[in-house]
Amino acid sequence: MDTFECIRKRRDIRSYLKKDVPDDVIRKIVEAGRLAPSAMNLQPWHFIVIKNRDTLKELGKFCMSGRFIVDAYFAVVVITEPSNKWHEIDGTRAVQNMSLAAWNEGVGTCWIGAIDREKVKEKLDIPKNLHVLTILPFGYPEEFTVKRKKVRKSYEEVLHMEKFGRKL
Repeated sequence: MDTFECIRKRRDIRSYLKKDVPDDVIRKIVEAGRLAPSAMNLQPWHFIVIKNRDTLKELGKFCMSGRFIVDAYFAVVVITEPSNKWHEIDGTRAVQNMSLAAWNEGVGTCWIGAIDREKVKEKLDIPKNLHVLTILPFGYPEEFTVKRKKVRKSYEEVLHMEKFGRKL
């Protein structure tokens, strides 16, 4: 898929088919995160792939805005190193890479923001000095979620030239 087409068509997916995602696709998705650019190339991230159904169910209890994680085929816990002042920006770049790589493979995801990070750390033995940025659930989207029209603000509403408020 063309990169711009992938960006234009990608949607957040919260409902997944009960269909296996092949291991080579999972690896490609995580590899896309690993290859993301980072400030000074410090790569302040770690990724935990979760496929175990019981673990996904337990993590669902810690995701206040993303309980749908329990229906995903797998999830990636994205962890960053706060000793790097750019860790959240760099981690977000890795998340976007994974999201686009997944969509290119027909796999959907959705950023989960409201998480009990301390409980996730405890459950997954994540060191206290690290930061749980997000958990990304992944799976093949249910058909109805993909057919909804993507509504975006117009180009004219968001574009400013040289100074805020100046239009073309």
